[in-house]
Amino acid sequence: MDLIALTTRAHHATGATIAGIGADDWDRSTPCAEWTVRDIVKHLIDNNEHRAAQASGRARKTRPTTDGDLARSYAESSSEFLDAFDAQALEKTFDFGTFGPLPGKNALAVLFVDTLTHGWDLDTALGREHRWDDELATAALKVAGRYPDVMPVRDPGGAFDHAVEAPPGAGPGEALIALLGRSAQPIPRR
Repeated sequence: MDLIALTTRAHHATGATIAGIGADDWDRSTPCAEWTVRDIVKHLIDNNEHRAAQASGRARKTRPTTDGDLARSYAESSSEFLDAFDAQALEKTFDFGTFGPLPGKNALAVLFVDTLTHGWDLDTALGREHRWDDELATAALKVAGRYPDVMPVRDPGGAFDHAVEAPPGAGPGEALIALLGRSAQPIPRR
């Protein structure tokens, strides 16, 4: 599994969704409990900035996170993140807060799943049909299938909720979101 290539594709797919967010969309509810569209995009920017700094060994560059700046800040932070994650970065150890220290390869795998899944969260919040890339979803499902079912990984207040049942005939994308505790039900608008 080429995690760098998969993560690059996930960043580009999620970036395309973020680029299409309208001015009236930032306060919409998402499948991530208590997070709005704005919160998810800020989370992705924060991840990109923080992990790019860890991977490169350079000081963290922070970007503006006002609504009018979010799409550009995501694109810039994503580019910086992808530039920083090379073969050397995969050999480093990353401080992942409550998850503890993670080898670079594992850290990138978690960030890949997070970025890909949040693309679905955003499309769902925006009322758009999410078009899964089955190769990406299958790889993310393989990674997420190794997540333990304990706090701080899984719990309503954790990084992911407990798994829910995937619908009959679910493809890899639908299986992934179910594994991560999300339902394909429409999200009520705020």
